[in-house]
Formats: sequence, structure tokens, C-alpha cells
Amino acid sequence: MGTAPIAGPPPPVPAQTASATRTAIPPAPAPAATQGTPKKVKANNRNLQRYGGALNWPLSAYNNGTQCSVTVYEKPNYRGRHAKLNRGTGWKRIGGNLLTIYSNKWCVR
Repeated sequence: MGTAPIAGPPPPVPAQTASATRTAIPPAPAPAATQGTPKKVKANNRNLQRYGGALNWPLSAYNNGTQCSVTVYEKPNYRGRHAKLNRGTGWKRIGGNLLTIYSNKWCVR
């Protein structure tokens, strides 16, 4: 009689693992030449684009007015996303709330 190899239990299968990586794409930084350059405005302004700089990717915004609240808008002609800043208030860090401030209107209720 011939001999047959004795088969033992099958070898263990390595545990399957899954992994995924996400690469976050950071927002474009503000231009270095204008970071931290404050811009002051007064009266209503339909188009602040001519001032550029700090109004593109603004880092902070404050209402240092003496009489009214101000509404700042992301686009010219009082359009786009907007936010109201009461007198004496502001944002130390705007983040993604408004990517630009291109118009403003005072004493909006």
C-alpha cells in the first residue's frame, strides 16, 4: 500500500485590514504682502474691490463705528453671503464665513 501525505489543518489566513487615507486640501492662503494690513471704511460702499488686499481672504473684521451696526457683504452691490456686526463687536478670526468683503452698508436694521 502506498502512503498518502497526512493533511493537517489549512494554514491560517492573515486577517484582512482596510485603511483609507484622506488628504485635506487647505484653503489658499491670503497673499503674504497684504496680511495684517487693516483697511478702514466709512459710509456705505457698493464696491470695495478697489481696496483689495485685506478685503480678499479677510482675517478679521470689527465695527469700531460710533452710531450704527454694519452689514458686510461677500460681493459688490450688497450681494452674496453677508454678516451683521453690531457696534463695538467683530470677529477675531473670520475663517470661511466670508471669503471676501466687497461691500458694506451701515445702519441696517
